Amino acid sequence: MMTDDFALEPVEPGVVPPRVIDELRRCYREATDYGAAFSDAVKAEAEKYVINAKALRRYIAALEGDKLDEAAKEAADLEKLIG
Repeated sequence: MMTDDFALEPVEPGVVPPRVIDELRRCYREATDYGAAFSDAVKAEAEKYVINAKALRRYIAALEGDKLDEAAKEAADLEKLIG
């Protein structure tokens, strides 16, 4: 995680200091690792509960984004279209 030390970096428009780049690269790698772990967890739980992994992922995202109403509307619309 970036620290307050980065606030002390001299700012030159268009030039990002190497240590800022290094920290952002570390954050990117960490986010990628967490993303992969989350995907693995969703897949495992979906298999265990015999539910579509994509649906479970979208449900969790809707819960976390406080967008459950939007997800329900989309599901209702899909049901109309399919059925």
